[in-house]
Amino acid sequence: MQLKINTVRSDYAGFNGIAAVAAKSKEIVLDTLELDFSVCNFFEANMAAPLYAVLARNYDRLNDVVLKNIRPEILEILRKNHFLTRFGYTEAHDRNQTTLPFKIFKTGAGEQFADYLDRYMQGKGIPPMTEGLKKKFHQSLFEIFQNAALHSKSESGIFVCGQFYPNKQRVDFTIADAGIGIRQNVRKYLRDNKISSCDAIKWALQEGHTTKTGRQPGGLGLKLIKDFIELNKGRIQIISRHGFYQFAYQGDEIRKMHHDFPGTCVNIEINTADAYQYCLRSELQAKDIF
Repeated sequence: MQLKINTVRSDYAGFNGIAAVAAKSKEIVLDTLELDFSVCNFFEANMAAPLYAVLARNYDRLNDVVLKNIRPEILEILRKNHFLTRFGYTEAHDRNQTTLPFKIFKTGAGEQFADYLDRYMQGKGIPPMTEGLKKKFHQSLFEIFQNAALHSKSESGIFVCGQFYPNKQRVDFTIADAGIGIRQNVRKYLRDNKISSCDAIKWALQEGHTTKTGRQPGGLGLKLIKDFIELNKGRIQIISRHGFYQFAYQGDEIRKMHHDFPGTCVNIEINTADAYQYCLRSELQAKDIF
């Protein structure tokens, strides 16, 4: 089967395009899926994570995946972030250090994910943070990873990558899985099989709502990140099955996807034009308030 990949950005159309690949290829088994990039004028590198979630489902059905007709500029960035090494390409040196490399983590590899954050989630134009806030911020990202690891039931692991876009003054960090999706967890927890993907995401985002059991961490780990993003004027996107949610400083948006994305993806976008330095409220001294 051959499918064309159109321009892919971190937006509703981009995620729908990736979900369309999943929908159109879901019936093929022991076959070859060819992704033709000849009409793809731009591919935002962080979107390699949700794309691989779709491809992982194809690998589960014993399909081969071939990528072809990739434009030189797209080829270069996807070699720099190591995504294309999965398809037989060599790595390219990231001289400008703009990539957070594509990585597949096993669901039990929390320590390795924490090391990844410490190594790559700094610089890249991210506004200065105190050590206390940076620790909490990384902890929140770790909670998103742990939530995927514990609740997604993704047999293929967790897919992570990111990209700094200096000209667009933003950095995107993306975590995706090829699991059962938020809807199935919420339906099971609430014993309601009629809940839509959009309503399941809304439910999961409400403070105090979690499908956790025992001592497992609950929620999506987004409270502190949402507070930061609102001040920073960035955005958060959550895509799960037929649900697309976006939070930005202007407000929330939730829409039904045209196609079923097989799993869950969380994208954190930070505005790098932000010149403020951030700290936790608890770090402020009385003398700092006037």
